Amino acid sequence: MAIDQQAQLNPSGMSVQQEPKKLKSIDNLLSSYLRIFREFRRRDLIEFCEQHEAMYREALHHQDHLAVTKHYYGLMADVIETYYGDGWHFCPPEFKGQSREDATARMYDRVSGLLQLNPEKHALDLGCGVGGMLRHVARQSGAKITGITLGENEVQQANQLIGAEGLSEQCHVVQGDSQAMPFESESFEGVFAVYALKYYPDLSRVLSEIHRVLKPGGRLVAYCLCKSRKYDDNQPEQRKLLNDFEYSTAMPPLHTVDGTIKTAADAGLTCVFDEDLSDGPLNWYSYWVSNPLLPWMVSSRFVYGLARSAEAVRILPRGFARFNDTFLAGTLRHIIRGGKTGVLTGSALLTFEKRR
Repeated sequence: MAIDQQAQLNPSGMSVQQEPKKLKSIDNLLSSYLRIFREFRRRDLIEFCEQHEAMYREALHHQDHLAVTKHYYGLMADVIETYYGDGWHFCPPEFKGQSREDATARMYDRVSGLLQLNPEKHALDLGCGVGGMLRHVARQSGAKITGITLGENEVQQANQLIGAEGLSEQCHVVQGDSQAMPFESESFEGVFAVYALKYYPDLSRVLSEIHRVLKPGGRLVAYCLCKSRKYDDNQPEQRKLLNDFEYSTAMPPLHTVDGTIKTAADAGLTCVFDEDLSDGPLNWYSYWVSNPLLPWMVSSRFVYGLARSAEAVRILPRGFARFNDTFLAGTLRHIIRGGKTGVLTGSALLTFEKRR
């Protein structure tokens, strides 16, 4: 669904022309569920589930989630694009009835405005995935954007999409680990990390690397999925909820807002802006609960039983019920419950500056 085509002002005051986004509305997400069933109807998912379990245990033991993250996105990158679109970010609507496409575009513009991007600047999109936000920010700001991501398949897809939109002279994506980036020191005026910091158990390493590649006075804007300030690690139910969510998304233990700010300060990045975009009447998980059918589908044991029955008669592939209950429906269950209880936030917006 296309977003509003009228010119609007982004946070830097620049007039921008909004363009259609490759995102999906919640109603389209429901129909997309059937597409995923069809996509995997000939695929044995038992091996993926078992490998994920073994690799995740190993990741927790060694405090290194790189391998399990790459394994997860090797399959799930295409699933997420099919099911949700190329912007796997949760943004609270600014007003009732605002489309998810428009809310996401406004968040992208806000990040660009906080970075004060313009055609004279070069920014880094850390953990860019297939580059949906990268392309939007490049079009709207005119800045040169480089993206870095772990997945080979994501690099190839991102650069193909960049070329298809005529942005190859302005943007490109490289494969690499954000804890040891293949860039010279002081290469960028700005860095944005949208839902990227959550994949690093040791934030000090990636924040130190960001500090290295930023020019003096440059900014990092991080839009974070993390533990909220309401989270209490002494509460077993809260701890189990977030542990289950972390497992279903191949993430290390989620960071806290205050912990992220402190670690950034230790790396030489001063927090100059700290806000949760869900402080208003609408929140970051609003789109998941706006249609009551979706929460029911991801929580219903009846739906799970149907999947098991379809699996038994070979309508669905071996392991699909487990795959769905853990990685598809399970992830959405944890998002909704974490949001409703207030222990998980997907809309923490933090802006840091590198000291001159």
